[in-house]
Amino acid sequence: MPSKNTAIGWTDDSWNPSHGCFKVSEGCANCYAARDSHEHWGHTPEPWTVDNLEANLKLQSHHMDWPRSQAEPRRIFVNSMSDLFLPEEVLPDEYLHRIMDVIEEEERHVFQGLTKHGCETTAKHGDVPRLLRWDREYGRWPDNLWMGVSVENENRAYRYEQLKETGAATKWISFEPLVGEVTTLDLEGIDWAAVGGESGPDFRPMDHAWARAIRDACRETGTAFFFKQSAASRNETDRVLAEAYESPQMARLQGEEAKPYRELPDALTPELADARPDLAEQVVA
Repeated sequence: MPSKNTAIGWTDDSWNPSHGCFKVSEGCANCYAARDSHEHWGHTPEPWTVDNLEANLKLQSHHMDWPRSQAEPRRIFVNSMSDLFLPEEVLPDEYLHRIMDVIEEEERHVFQGLTKHGCETTAKHGDVPRLLRWDREYGRWPDNLWMGVSVENENRAYRYEQLKETGAATKWISFEPLVGEVTTLDLEGIDWAAVGGESGPDFRPMDHAWARAIRDACRETGTAFFFKQSAASRNETDRVLAEAYESPQMARLQGEEAKPYRELPDALTPELADARPDLAEQVVA
């Protein structure tokens, strides 16, 4: 169901017009959504593998109108328990258009979309991933949709290159969980980068040097930079970036600084900027 006042630092609420997914790359290994949905809540009957996608995925039409019920403008993360661009076989274009209808109609909100699967190729469609097919066939990117891709290490840097090819009004990268260094960092044309270490009982460490490299690349292109969290057993832990060394703890021991970075792209809706001056103050041109 929609989740008001989510603990995710860069958004306000999550909205799930679909529920269920499957693990597709290195960042998915300890997926919080898979753990919560299958193991803790029993909302999805099978482990999150590609073979179980049809059994697990639910198109939740009864949640479609939820953004319309919100009295105040909000930042809304779309499909925190799924992926906005899962294969058409399970999440048809028609249903994705319905999601886009709501986003366009509720122009006071900012909607934050995110995909891994939209960047992957399939045998059925050859070498054109769904994100690019959607762009070429429909070119439908509402102005109040911040469209993002997940990049967890260098192996997945191609995802943001695909995002650059789209006509999305605001483009962003979620470097979370950042489980390895990303050395290909040409962020020209990217409006926002959010970095976070993995959280959960089996979290993998994140060297803050990896995050600093992303911060520095953002500075070169004027891309807004948001440091979400260090790697830890709980989310939103140590929300500061070590200016030297591999962790805030080590930086403090060595007398170095650890600083918060909470920048947002210059893309708030006018209604949201007026209602939330705390957000407007963080906007960086």
